[in-house]
Amino acid sequence: MTAPERSQDARAVANYILDRAPALGVEKLTIMQLLKLVYLSHGWSLAFSDTPLVEQTPQAWQYGPVYPQVYRALNHFGGNPVTDRVTDRLTGAQFYPSLTDYQKRVVDAVLKSYGKKHAFELSRITHQDGGPWEKAFNSTGAYSEIPESGMKEHYRSLAKQRGIASI
Repeated sequence: MTAPERSQDARAVANYILDRAPALGVEKLTIMQLLKLVYLSHGWSLAFSDTPLVEQTPQAWQYGPVYPQVYRALNHFGGNPVTDRVTDRLTGAQFYPSLTDYQKRVVDAVLKSYGKKHAFELSRITHQDGGPWEKAFNSTGAYSEIPESGMKEHYRSLAKQRGIASI
């Protein structure tokens, strides 16, 4: 029996990406790349499921969408590759998701499609005119929340345009 799909902590999704990336040929992710990959995974999951992949809401920062919890945990890496996993400050335990097979397929598909792109290319992709980041940033300003409804609409539209029926 398959576990029901549920939203995951952004830090756990980030750890999954860091753990899974080398097996998919993606090496040395910076925090900027990682933040965009969590966001893209969340967005593409919304294209095909009503259950959000990430339980937290991303914010519209200057260089694209950011999950503040992931940023705060890893910002000490600056522009260098992230070499640690996100851990709980109190217990030291790693955040680790219990992803369903579907959620793993979505994240893996995002890593295969976007994982080798430079951080600035990922930023450009997430800054698309009329996209969720651009709408949030221009309507309510920097550090505003990017609504899930806008992400769902955007990624469902992209899936339709690209003829992607499922992941």
